[in-house]
Amino acid sequence: MSDEDFAKLIEKPIIIYFGDYIPEESDLPAERFWRAELDMAMSFQNLVNDMGGDCTVVYLPEVGITGNSHFMFQELNNMEIADHIYGWLSDRDLI
Repeated sequence: MSDEDFAKLIEKPIIIYFGDYIPEESDLPAERFWRAELDMAMSFQNLVNDMGGDCTVVYLPEVGITGNSHFMFQELNNMEIADHIYGWLSDRDLI
């Protein structure tokens, strides 16, 4: 991606969600994968925000929403997650 394309990307607010069960360390490849994805998302957030963008990474347990896999929008508490998204959009006057 060119610098120009990246600058266009960060003109819009970005939010990235992660569910539960991402251990700090694990011997299981799938768990290491999700830890790497979360860490990469945090690095992306820092880069975007350092460049003047607005990126938010939400690790659901840290905001008090628990019991979710990576299919969080199909789970029983999906309205709680939808409310969180709605609040984020509303805070940015996007709705």
